[in-house]
Amino acid sequence: MGVPHDTLGEIVVACVVPHDGASLDEETVRGFARERLASYKVPRRVLFFAEEELRMTGSAKVKTADLRKLATERLEASADR
Repeated sequence: MGVPHDTLGEIVVACVVPHDGASLDEETVRGFARERLASYKVPRRVLFFAEEELRMTGSAKVKTADLRKLATERLEASADR
């Protein structure tokens, strides 16, 4: 998903909901993507979410506008730290 970025305009961010008991970190996901995707498609950031944090449509799909907003807020909060 693309989220706004001050200097680049937009960056690729992976939003992941890990299965219960899965141990993932940002570098593991980026490494997996780096092996399989073109360099411009590899996410610059990986954000992890709980399933309860995501809003769904009536047809059980993630509301992308809400996810983009949630990801942007999370990135801004991590930049403030």
